[in-house]
Amino acid sequence: FFCWAGNMKFVALLSGGKDSIYATLLALRHGHELVCCAHLAPRRRRRLSSSQDNDHHDDEDLEEESYMYQTAGSEAVRLQVEECMGLPFYVREIRGKSRNTSLVYEERGHDEVEDLFHLLQTVQKSHSEIEAVSSGAILSTYQRTRIEHVCQRLRLTSLSYLWRMSSQRALLDGILDDGGIEAVLVRVACPPGLLPQKHLNRNLRSLRDDGTLDDLHGRWGMHPAGEGGEYETLVVDCPALFRFGRLKLEEVVVVCDESDEGVGILRIRNCRVEKKMEKQESGNESEKGNGNKSITSHHYSTTALKGIVDHVAQSAKSQLPTSNSTMQSTIPKSIQNRVIRSMHLPNVRIMKGGLCHISALISPIACDNNYSNNNSKNKVDEAEAAVREFLTITQMLQTLLSRLTSSSTSSITPQDIIYVHLYLSEISHFAKINRHYQQYFGTHLPPSRSCVAVGHRALPGGRRVMMDCILQCDSGRYLRTDAIDENSTTDSFLQRAMANHHHPLRKVLHVQSLSTWAPVCIGPYSQANVLRSSLVFLAGMIGLIPETMRLIQSDGDDYAEGANDWELELHQSWRNAASVLDGLDDGGGVAGGKLEDCLGGLVYLSLGALEELFLSSVKGRGNGGGANDNDIPWEELWSRANSISRHAVSCNGGVVMGKVDGLSSSESNSNSNDGIDPTLYDEDGMLYGGYEDEETWREISGSLPATATVTATANDASESETPLLAVCLAELPMKAKAEVELICASRRAASCLRVV
Repeated sequence: FFCWAGNMKFVALLSGGKDSIYATLLALRHGHELVCCAHLAPRRRRRLSSSQDNDHHDDEDLEEESYMYQTAGSEAVRLQVEECMGLPFYVREIRGKSRNTSLVYEERGHDEVEDLFHLLQTVQKSHSEIEAVSSGAILSTYQRTRIEHVCQRLRLTSLSYLWRMSSQRALLDGILDDGGIEAVLVRVACPPGLLPQKHLNRNLRSLRDDGTLDDLHGRWGMHPAGEGGEYETLVVDCPALFRFGRLKLEEVVVVCDESDEGVGILRIRNCRVEKKMEKQESGNESEKGNGNKSITSHHYSTTALKGIVDHVAQSAKSQLPTSNSTMQSTIPKSIQNRVIRSMHLPNVRIMKGGLCHISALISPIACDNNYSNNNSKNKVDEAEAAVREFLTITQMLQTLLSRLTSSSTSSITPQDIIYVHLYLSEISHFAKINRHYQQYFGTHLPPSRSCVAVGHRALPGGRRVMMDCILQCDSGRYLRTDAIDENSTTDSFLQRAMANHHHPLRKVLHVQSLSTWAPVCIGPYSQANVLRSSLVFLAGMIGLIPETMRLIQSDGDDYAEGANDWELELHQSWRNAASVLDGLDDGGGVAGGKLEDCLGGLVYLSLGALEELFLSSVKGRGNGGGANDNDIPWEELWSRANSISRHAVSCNGGVVMGKVDGLSSSESNSNSNDGIDPTLYDEDGMLYGGYEDEETWREISGSLPATATVTATANDASESETPLLAVCLAELPMKAKAEVELICASRRAASCLRVV
């Protein structure tokens, strides 16, 4: 499992605009170290009409269009980096075209994405210490997936802290107020709202403060932060990054595209750097004279970061009673010590439409690591034995897939698998297994996954690994095929799926960038797989804080008072699941999703959660008397987990669906609504369901207000009737104490069904 260690050295991919600059600032605030900056400069195309200076008509031109990169303002980026920030700068001209424009990018020669690959490759040659790349992607899946593709090839981590960070207006406010960024418009493409002669070279802050952007958002639906391509900016000052100076645009000219009079750019003919008087001479003395030009978070420490990256507290197992017979295996020792050889056939169920469920995949043979009578040379390492079992399982699965192939489907491959359950005897085995798992399933559009450890000797026959999987025939080829032969007479699932333009056979959400949105999925599993625009299979979610990839824990805030760490983790797990659902595009034109659309789910709790609850109960009643098996608080564990889960479903984990995408009708008032309890919005994002106050809404809808505390009471269980199964297991990934795994209806399907 991916566990970010923090303090990565990174290169900032800069366009010169507000988004990439603010993303760089956030990366620094999260503890990373900025080493250098890189930029892709546009090629010029001749043709232009100057609206200000006809004398220079022949000298001006427009940039080549790019689906991927901002090109306006490129002339000033070198000054931003080298003179304002004092960092090494790397630049490459964009030579390729947007040849592969599908959302799923595959390496193709002469594509503009390959220019990014070569640019970062050049950076790596000069700075071998580079571990990550920051970028300013906000909502563009097209841009994010291509950056992730390049990072994966170069073995770099993608940092995308703006990805689905907040609502449209809140993001703009964060850039201008939190980041202190001063920027001017250098490209507009939003007629009749933004016009070249009127708005180019205007200060972005003034356009926000005088209400221009809000007015255009209300009248034309323009994205206030320009995410829809309505405008592009050039940052002239960012106090936290531009330590040595700010840009001064001395001579500019407005250039209009003759083919579209509403599109124009600001050509920068002359600009200079205005030096700042204060150069932080009192800063870190060790940086002076030693050639170290990197920027670290030391310069930008904030109170908001404090507590986010704290380490998980030490387990209190030593304080527990030694008697835990109720949790131990009942297999007699005489059987446990033998080499177990027993055939166990998997269960296979084939359903209509090519959906198939294969369960109970285990190795035919489980080898005991003590069979050699204490001969250490012959002892089988437990993890290596688990790897051998997994490899045997993949061979069995491959055989099953080949036998499932019929006349109505092409050859079935692991790419058709949409979900995997991986059960281990010990979570420590996963590190070695995962390498082989990745080789088998790949990292491109992989299945979603849930992995848990059930305990030693808990799997059938003392096995160390067991696997279940769900597959959809031809779904792998469907994701990787742009078109099929219309003259083909083969009646395959792929043929029928490609002919159906209303319900995509399969969609995959696989975000591999660190962000504030939801936990990153590095490697061979995806956050979600959507089947036929109807069923959503979510990967197991644990209580990670997305931007740090650390487990949440109590830090003494009033919010967490009285809650155990496992309860906070469970609440965060639900919030992460809600964020993933909110980021879905089911392919049917309906974006987003909610926890109330859940058809069923599993709530995993580790023995660590039980121990934590046990210790808190012992502490509550004092140290008098001993403890026995009857003191294990099973009922309290189930009750608390149930109430937290029901409350999370009722309030969608605290996530307002559609707010980030601007689909919530309350978006225009996002500034005033950001502090309002998200449970006061209905499923369409309407405050009080569109009524004048909460009381009227509750009375008309017949709903009851939900409590806003994490440790909800048992009465909250009536808030949701979603079928959930709570299970206590030995271990969860990353020593987590809670995990949530869900199958949901897509928003499109839920609108046609009554999900209970």
